[in-house]
Amino acid sequence: MRLVKSAWLAADGGDSNRSESRDVTHFTSPLPRTHYSELATSYSISFPVTTTGNPPSQQIGASRETASLVSRIADRLQSLDNRTIFVLVIVASTFAFLPYRFWKQPSIVDRANWDYFAQVIARGGIPYVDVVNIKAPLSAYIGALAILAGKLVGLRDIFAIRLVYLALADLVVAFTFVVALDYFKSRRIAVLAAAIMMAVDLFGDANCGGVQPKTPMILFGLMTLWSLRRDRPFLAGLYGMLSALSWQPGLLFAGVAALSFSHYLTRWRDLKALKVIAGAALPLAIFIGYFWIEGALRELYWWNIDYNLTIDAPRGLRTVEGIVDRFDRLMRTPYRRERIYFLASVFGLLVVGWSQLREAFRSGTRRLLDAAPDHSIILAALIYFAFCTINIQGGVDLIPLLPFVSMFAAVAIISLVGLIANLANRARLKVPQFAVQQFGFAIALALVIVFSIGDVIWLRVWFPTLQDQEAEVAQITSLLEPGDQIFVHGLAEILVLSGRTNADKHFFLDRGKDTYLDKVEPGGFEGWFSRLKSKRPKIVALERLKTLDHKEEFINWVQTDYEEEKGKIFTYYVRKINDPPSDHN
Repeated sequence: MRLVKSAWLAADGGDSNRSESRDVTHFTSPLPRTHYSELATSYSISFPVTTTGNPPSQQIGASRETASLVSRIADRLQSLDNRTIFVLVIVASTFAFLPYRFWKQPSIVDRANWDYFAQVIARGGIPYVDVVNIKAPLSAYIGALAILAGKLVGLRDIFAIRLVYLALADLVVAFTFVVALDYFKSRRIAVLAAAIMMAVDLFGDANCGGVQPKTPMILFGLMTLWSLRRDRPFLAGLYGMLSALSWQPGLLFAGVAALSFSHYLTRWRDLKALKVIAGAALPLAIFIGYFWIEGALRELYWWNIDYNLTIDAPRGLRTVEGIVDRFDRLMRTPYRRERIYFLASVFGLLVVGWSQLREAFRSGTRRLLDAAPDHSIILAALIYFAFCTINIQGGVDLIPLLPFVSMFAAVAIISLVGLIANLANRARLKVPQFAVQQFGFAIALALVIVFSIGDVIWLRVWFPTLQDQEAEVAQITSLLEPGDQIFVHGLAEILVLSGRTNADKHFFLDRGKDTYLDKVEPGGFEGWFSRLKSKRPKIVALERLKTLDHKEEFINWVQTDYEEEKGKIFTYYVRKINDPPSDHN
């Protein structure tokens, strides 16, 4: 491990002849000196460049050319301050995400659910009263603000949402750079981490199709870590709570900030931990006050807290075997190209973790407590990973883990480059050690670009595209006359693309929500279902019924009162002509 540590130092340009002042950040204020500065100090800059999309057969040769280009760019950008690089990272990630063609991406599943949530809010609806979702609503409010802002310039609602969330994705990449720079004092690690982050296929795809609550959650989480390193406890608490209000697990960042500023609950006299709590209390008070004024606190509690604790969380628990199988599937399907980064990040985490433990063993418990802020990036990553082992549904649930994977993978790669440079130096090769470091970094960055970002250029949006969906939704809604209603379950895309409001606030009753209605609806599920049928919606669209406890009731309803219609994309049901009101309880 000592060799790995020296390799890290070497790979990051630890040349005593170079002025340390070159790496002083200009993003805000100078960084406090911490133990991480002993591990790495970077003096050269590099930045990913877009490729021309060479076919796979030409990628190896292209990587060599790109490495040379990256190396030349590194020399030219060496004098730039970090604020400029922050902007350049945003520009680069914008171009990296364009090949996903947000204007063609279909509205599907959870993206559509969240877009509809945002649309209802933009129309003046109250979350959990006029439309039900089980997650914290800040992400939907961001989408609603995007819709309202888009109207001012004549931009369609779904495109306004997608542009805003692509911008948030750009900021996640940029703050991955900032946080890596702050914690590891290495521009090479920071730039490589940003490049890896923007190269993750699922991250780009997930943010080009609509509201993605994990994106603002991790963005505010990274801003919490950034504020922590800047010794700004109030801001750390504020951003930590905003992360939680975007998606509940984001509360971990406020907790990590409180632990760090209190040095694991051992120091309170400087009041920093209390400032974290005050910062977190501000948005929470506004949030609770708003729902109190709207008379929706009870519904907020039901769907945002009680349902998740009593119904959803117990159902989401997996055995150890199930957890391993789930992660294996994720690494073999949505993250098959990026699994090398996941594996590398484990090594990088061990490198960073061992350096902290070694320092603690050498200097004692007090040094361990003093270094609490240094541990925050490790704690946040491990806590969220622990959450994933308890409740993970799909690939998007790993989005909050991706910046940590990118940063620790970058640490591992830079450590490997340093190791090679050290070995070359010990072998007394004629190649200068710094040249090995610079070229090795350039090669690593070029490979990330060519094999990851380069592949995205060949992406195509296959059937059904957004335009295909719009055409079929137009056919469906053409059957509706003034006063007619539509009820959808699990097909919110029909509502999103038609601009219609669902016949009921419940539009997706999966994972025990239908049974939970026994607790929150007059007459329980049966009473709610009877009231829904009494509305006699002209069109009913049902999908994703597999996890419903009462799916047979829905199926019997449409089979009795409706005629099935099958389009190329959607299956829906049209109420039978002259069908009298009936009771199918």
